[in-house]
Amino acid sequence: MIFKGIFILSLFLMGIGSWADSALAKSKNSGLGPLELRNQYPVTHQFLSLHPENTATQKKGKSRLSYHIAVANTFVNTQGHSKQITKTELQNGLTENDFYDDVNWTSGTDDKVRGFSLYLDAETTRHTFEYRFGLSDSLEFSLDLPFLSFGGGAMDSMIESVHDTVGVSNAEYRGAFRSFSEKNQYAFYVVRDGTFIFNSEENFNMVAAEPVIGLKWGLSDGGSVIPALSLKLAYKVPNSEREGFYKLTRSGGGDWGHYLILSKGYGSWLAYFGDGQTQIQENHNLAKTLKHRFMALEYRLSKKSSLLIQTVTQSSIFPKTHELRDLEANQEQRNFNLVVPTNLFMGGYKLEWNQLFWEMGFAQDYANYGNETDFVIFIETGMQW
Repeated sequence: MIFKGIFILSLFLMGIGSWADSALAKSKNSGLGPLELRNQYPVTHQFLSLHPENTATQKKGKSRLSYHIAVANTFVNTQGHSKQITKTELQNGLTENDFYDDVNWTSGTDDKVRGFSLYLDAETTRHTFEYRFGLSDSLEFSLDLPFLSFGGGAMDSMIESVHDTVGVSNAEYRGAFRSFSEKNQYAFYVVRDGTFIFNSEENFNMVAAEPVIGLKWGLSDGGSVIPALSLKLAYKVPNSEREGFYKLTRSGGGDWGHYLILSKGYGSWLAYFGDGQTQIQENHNLAKTLKHRFMALEYRLSKKSSLLIQTVTQSSIFPKTHELRDLEANQEQRNFNLVVPTNLFMGGYKLEWNQLFWEMGFAQDYANYGNETDFVIFIETGMQW
């Protein structure tokens, strides 16, 4: 029902956007901008993660206030191929031994799986209150206040039904071995070299994460050949309180990052490209840096409404921990797919109507390596003055 409601609402808003033109159009090289969705993978929520943005900035003295909600479904079971973790093991309570190799030629600590092993079954909701203010016509200040909810959610049945429809088995790798687990449950287990980094089954709702402040410079509006160019800088303000479930929402470190963004208009079409990096201060045995890149294509239905498609890639939150060694069969890093870059496809719609604006869309992991969330739906709405 929720997806039917969103579809009907999107048709209504597209109808409004077709006649809600304004004389104050964007420059020819910047439209309504790409879809502004940060990485929603449960393990990365505690860290700074830069997201795609427009090259345009708020004009001097102008403000923009919005509310952004993203609901993401993630399921990863690196032990699914051996059926070491199923409904039975979860009911008994997972231990580190459940992530050891189940083979006959090793025993004891030699059974430890090198690198990372995961059991993630979560539906996360990230609520973000965002404020933007134009310090000058080309310099914008931003403040983001995020709140997180982790639980079992309600999307598992829908996702498994889609898998069945397209011929993907939920008992195999491409279906993430979903059929071995109960639907709509919550479990968060991350293991490195046989030792838990995170192990929790405690749901939580609307827990404050760490705020993010930013500055964006509009370096150039571009021209008929040269694209528009902007630079975004961001800093996550650390909060050292990390007891209990707070360790899943806060890293306690002052992460910082940058994003270089270009955009170019071609009639009713605009193309966007961004490349950036985040430095993680307190990585908690995970990656020390995250590299970000996106490409987006915007089609202007009118001056104030657009359809968008884009791809987003990010280096993995899981670093490479062991080199492959041909002669030491049980010493190489297993689950090597976890350390490759992530890949998301996104589609959505944007609308501005007088002082109000609206953005909605979805994101889908098309690589299915287990280091990115499976499916996201998101909405942003607010006003500018």
